[in-house]
Amino acid sequence: MVPGCCALLPDSDSCSGVLSASTQYLGAAFLRPRGSRTSIDTGPTIPIRLHLPNKRLVLAVCLPLALQTRILEAQVVTPAAGVEGSFTLSGSVRAEATGSPLPYSTVTIDEIGRERFTDETGTFSYYLVPPGKYRIRVRQIGYVPVDTTLRLSAANADPVFTLVKVPSLLESVQISAPPRQCIVPEENGYVGDPDLTTVLGEARKNAERERLLRRTYPFEYKLAQAHDTYDMKDSTHRIRYDTMTFRSDDNWRYREGRVVSGDRNKLFGDVRVMRLPTLTDLADTRFLVAHCFKYSGTTDEYGPPAHRIDFAPRPDIKAPDVEGSIYIDSATYIIRRAEFRLTKGGAIKPAVLGMKVTTTYREILPNIALFDEIKSVQPLMPDTPNEHPTEFRQTQQLLSFRFLYRGPPGSEAALVWKKAAAEQPPGVPNLPVLPKNPPPGAPLKR
Repeated sequence: MVPGCCALLPDSDSCSGVLSASTQYLGAAFLRPRGSRTSIDTGPTIPIRLHLPNKRLVLAVCLPLALQTRILEAQVVTPAAGVEGSFTLSGSVRAEATGSPLPYSTVTIDEIGRERFTDETGTFSYYLVPPGKYRIRVRQIGYVPVDTTLRLSAANADPVFTLVKVPSLLESVQISAPPRQCIVPEENGYVGDPDLTTVLGEARKNAERERLLRRTYPFEYKLAQAHDTYDMKDSTHRIRYDTMTFRSDDNWRYREGRVVSGDRNKLFGDVRVMRLPTLTDLADTRFLVAHCFKYSGTTDEYGPPAHRIDFAPRPDIKAPDVEGSIYIDSATYIIRRAEFRLTKGGAIKPAVLGMKVTTTYREILPNIALFDEIKSVQPLMPDTPNEHPTEFRQTQQLLSFRFLYRGPPGSEAALVWKKAAAEQPPGVPNLPVLPKNPPPGAPLKR
């Protein structure tokens, strides 16, 4: 399990504590018996202590993070050296209309077992490639995908792939259009609504790109976290802050009916773990076929016009799952915002009702978006008539990151911490940064 999960001990009704960074359950929240308070250090290098009241979920969303996950073998797999006629494949990806290079497109060659980004000039290279027939898939946000099979050898080792821009007619579709059906995609991703097909396809490309970034180019990053218990009657806050470091590579994948599941922890033994899916799960067929999707037109509710997709679990799924909305920039098709809400939380003991997680994104490299801020809200109902209703609110903000081994082509060198704000695209305002060492109980600075 990874940061942002909530593990529930049997017959308990509160969430408290953060585990050591050296354990498997970094950042997990464990439900303890009513009235307990837990104080646990969170690592050998960044000691953090949290005292959390009953029923809190330390994080409402599980980011796909892990400290002890192996790097994907696809990162180091190479064709066997010494095959007669082996050559270096050097291709490029360009826009059909202009001939301009398309930097940071994704290229996948199934028979070689590698997926990677093109560099800032739209080129890519594979070494020691044996002659033969290869299935090649090329993707870029805002462009129609290319799937082709080529017979390659040293004589034609420099293919050029040209991509066609996605039609812009979607920008004229308004959110006031007649209601549409919520459609469950087929395993190949097909849906009957052509607008939904296009926008959902772009959302999946965003998810695939983040997954590729996390797994093939693993990185370490720092989050500023604020844990706010808000008294809804008195309008008062109790806030605690911390800063933690995580890694991006993770093996967790969505499974229908397993948002809440049993697990094993070194300290607490058998526990129940709750984990909400994130953007990267949109790249997983299992998540897609377990949910229906509906294109809801364009909206400017949260800034520049964006295409909105709503999704919900299939009606036959009785276990806790997620519903929500995804917002894709109408001009660039880059993910800007995602909302996830827990469904059927009453089936959990103790019940978890009204949990909502909102993630905003920004570009860290051209056409590569990464989460920027994650906010979660969980209402906490009073146990007694005299207890005030409260909300447990969490804010996590990306402070800095570094690639551990090598970054995508054209990125800065590995092992160099980069401030997240330094990668902010031109014209996009900086979001508020949480203070490093505020006094206990201090309010968030806006």
